[in-house]
Amino acid sequence: MIPSAAYAAFARRRWVCLVSAMVICVCAGFGYAWSVLQNPIVTRFGWTDSGVALAYTITVLCSTMAPLFFGSLIRRISTRLCVIVGAVLFGGGLLLTGLMDQLWQLYLFYGVISGLGVGFIYPSMMAYVVRLFPDRSGLASGLGTAAYGSGAILWAPTAASLMEGVGMDRTFQVLGILFAAVILVGSLLLADPPEGFQKAMAPETGRAQGGGAADLRRGQMVRTGAFWMMVIVFTCGLVAGVIVISQASPILQQTLSYAPAQAALFVSVFAACNMAGRFLWGSLSDKLGLKNTAGAVFLLCILSMALLAVVGWEIPVLVLMGLAASCYGGLASILTPLTARMFGARYITENYGVMYVVFGLASLIGPSLATTFKTMGGGSYTGAYVTAAVLAVVGLILSRFLKPVSHKGERYAIK
Repeated sequence: MIPSAAYAAFARRRWVCLVSAMVICVCAGFGYAWSVLQNPIVTRFGWTDSGVALAYTITVLCSTMAPLFFGSLIRRISTRLCVIVGAVLFGGGLLLTGLMDQLWQLYLFYGVISGLGVGFIYPSMMAYVVRLFPDRSGLASGLGTAAYGSGAILWAPTAASLMEGVGMDRTFQVLGILFAAVILVGSLLLADPPEGFQKAMAPETGRAQGGGAADLRRGQMVRTGAFWMMVIVFTCGLVAGVIVISQASPILQQTLSYAPAQAALFVSVFAACNMAGRFLWGSLSDKLGLKNTAGAVFLLCILSMALLAVVGWEIPVLVLMGLAASCYGGLASILTPLTARMFGARYITENYGVMYVVFGLASLIGPSLATTFKTMGGGSYTGAYVTAAVLAVVGLILSRFLKPVSHKGERYAIK
């Protein structure tokens, strides 16, 4: 049995681990700056908007599929090694993107290789921070997802400035090397919690940390109706935020006639909203409960999309887009603790890796809705907003039926 002194020592060290994990997530969050990259790529190579936008979808799909295809490997290796593998893929993919001259290379280098790198880094980091802070899972998840979502705040203007100064090719190369180096250094400060740490730190949380739910492995989890219900709920809710995050720059240039530099500035603003939503709703979930938090986020998501469909004035449009981005962050922040609540906390690393697929599904739907309705509507995104609002309504209704699976098969209400 591990002595309590060891738990106390790690309880102090975990703050260093948390900061390191957050720095790693900030780098991995570069993907949220995509809308700043899309138009320059289109202009440089003459590829279509929809063709270039597909690269964003591919990278998110690959990042969400990585834990599914490489789940056995991720489960066997340490958190640190998982991050190291991700750093090499992520940084290497961006470096190779700087050498592209054909569309398929954008898909392979940026979409597949760097996407797989993020898939090794971010899901493992999210499960890791919850394991570090079983007594404050909402706060830890909120900080981790906020760091990831804050990537665009730093990287959108950085990428835009670099492209103006050294060109697009060199920008990808510089950022690829930078991200790989920072993530590799950050991985050296990570340490896995000792066995029994979660129970020692949060013995009173019981069901709140998954103690009342069955500790299901991913193979068992995916065979439950609760898993598929949860996938539908979060996919429906995340679509609205994906539309704003992935298409913010084109939307602002099209609907408000913003210049690229001005649009890039608001990409960072919306990234800040995304980050703030992750921290705010993640922290509140520890006090309000996951079910109440999810309900509030869904309602705001519906409101923002519905109003965007009918409002065309500049200030309301900017506020509503920021609200939608914050809702995306809110749903992202509660996904990890809710996965632990639903299916038990023991196998949270592998289970969250599977549940992470909702981001890929939403990213498959969101940009396609935006570009399709823009083409059909003569540049208008109204149809995409209405569809996203309807999906959020579906997500809200179904979220009321989410209940954890117990060891004996019965379900407990989420409080």
